[in-house]
Amino acid sequence: MIGLLKTRSFRFWIGLYAVLALLPIAVSAIAGFVLLNQSVIVPFENVAEQQRYHAGPTQQLSILMKDTLAPVDEFASGANPTGPLTYRRLREQIEAEFAILEPHFHIETGARDLLQRAREDWIAADRSATELISLSPSAMEKDAGRLMRQFHGHIAAASDKLSAVYRLISVAISADHDKAVLYYERSIWIMGIAGAASFITTLSGIFLVGRIMTRSVNRLVDGAERFAQGERDYRIEIQVPPELRRVAEEFNRMIGRIKMSETALADLAVRDSLTRLLNRRAFENALTETFDRVQRLGETTALLALDIDHFKSINDTYGHAAGDVVLQEIGVVLGKNLRSFDRPFRVGGEEFSVLLPGTTIATARETAERLRKAIENHQFRYGTDRIDVTVSLGVATTNTEMDRTSLVEAADSALYEAKLNGRNRVEVSIGAGRKGDKVA
Repeated sequence: MIGLLKTRSFRFWIGLYAVLALLPIAVSAIAGFVLLNQSVIVPFENVAEQQRYHAGPTQQLSILMKDTLAPVDEFASGANPTGPLTYRRLREQIEAEFAILEPHFHIETGARDLLQRAREDWIAADRSATELISLSPSAMEKDAGRLMRQFHGHIAAASDKLSAVYRLISVAISADHDKAVLYYERSIWIMGIAGAASFITTLSGIFLVGRIMTRSVNRLVDGAERFAQGERDYRIEIQVPPELRRVAEEFNRMIGRIKMSETALADLAVRDSLTRLLNRRAFENALTETFDRVQRLGETTALLALDIDHFKSINDTYGHAAGDVVLQEIGVVLGKNLRSFDRPFRVGGEEFSVLLPGTTIATARETAERLRKAIENHQFRYGTDRIDVTVSLGVATTNTEMDRTSLVEAADSALYEAKLNGRNRVEVSIGAGRKGDKVA
């Protein structure tokens, strides 16, 4: 059996044992449906129908007939002049109940005959009551007693017959109920036996298939543990069954994709989501690397601090969406006008920084001027609106007496001077070289 299992696919054996496990349930479901429908559901429906259309209306009729006694008696004794109105209202209800009951009355013949006789007794009682409440005052003393006795007698006879009808209905309801409960219990037994058979079949299938699958699954688990421990270059090797071999191959591909995703996420962590430029975190790291090179190699690096002029008025005039477009376009302009190894950053809302490795103060100033002109001449558009955008820049370079903080402060100080001197200009840090002139 084990040898045969190894030669067939995992899918085949899983399918075979699934069929064997589900077969008893399927057979019991079909048999149970037939049994429940014919021997449980139908009797319960009969119980509900008889309760709704037979037992309930029969009880209601009996109650309504007895309720007619009081208004007729009180009228005859002179205690209730409105008794005839109450009686007529009850009579309408009784007639309505008979109209509901008779079309649905399909139980055995004896009950139908009793109902018909109760109907005849009610008609006789109604005739006596109608005659009684129609008597003139002079005839009331003579005929009232006789009519009252007739009325009470007919109501009592009708009530007795309705009670007998109700008892017959109760017997039929009880029989249907007992039959339904009996077959329901049998269906439960059938489902229980089928469930046990399915459970045993399933366990045997799991045991037999599991023996041949354990080794391959253990390899998958071992591979997953190695992956969880950070071994991104580990690959799982499985030959049988073919399904698990494909799982292992996909797992290996997933490890490769995750490795790529982790690299991409690491990049996203240092990228500004709007402009796709490097963000402030990347700027801080770059400053640390820059001063490491300054100390080890004596390399000179320039820092440009760039700020958009009157950016708040752009947001106020055209909306924040337009401001976002301006920021994105400035990122594009910076990319087009810098060297491949220059690194632009978005360090704040409308603030940008650019690190220029191996750049003197003169070259840095020329680069800043080129960026200023490129942004001033760029066509910024939002919808049909053309937005005029200018920037101010501050330039500073490293020297042996500077640290990262003083370099940033020097560039910010030059940027502040550019703002004070009218914006849309480049200023060079005093400690780093001569200030630049305003360019029209």
